[in-house]
Amino acid sequence: MPSSEKQLNKENEHPKYPNLQIKPLYSTYQKDLSNSLWEPLNTFWAECYESCKISSYRRAKLQMDSRRKFQEKIMIPCRIRQSEELARLTVQQTQRKAKDAHIDRRWQILKRFLYGPKGAWAKL
Repeated sequence: MPSSEKQLNKENEHPKYPNLQIKPLYSTYQKDLSNSLWEPLNTFWAECYESCKISSYRRAKLQMDSRRKFQEKIMIPCRIRQSEELARLTVQQTQRKAKDAHIDRRWQILKRFLYGPKGAWAKL
């Protein structure tokens, strides 16, 4: 009878064994695994996000510096030269108009002299 009692005991013990021995071990394993896995992953992604923000800020700063240097070296002198050139052309046009007006006046005077009543080509 002791053997059948032992066998009965084992049969009753078998369903309890996973619940008493394996499930607590498995749950502690899962907790340890999740604690050891998620924390490094969260740290990794946080570091990636921070490095992305830093590199984005650095790129924006470099772009801004480049734009400022370009404007200092190219755009501002170009605008200054452009305004100087426009002023020069305006002065040149004014002088040309004044010269043309002077030539027209001289021509009118000469024309009056030549074709006038006492001129060289006066009609007789």
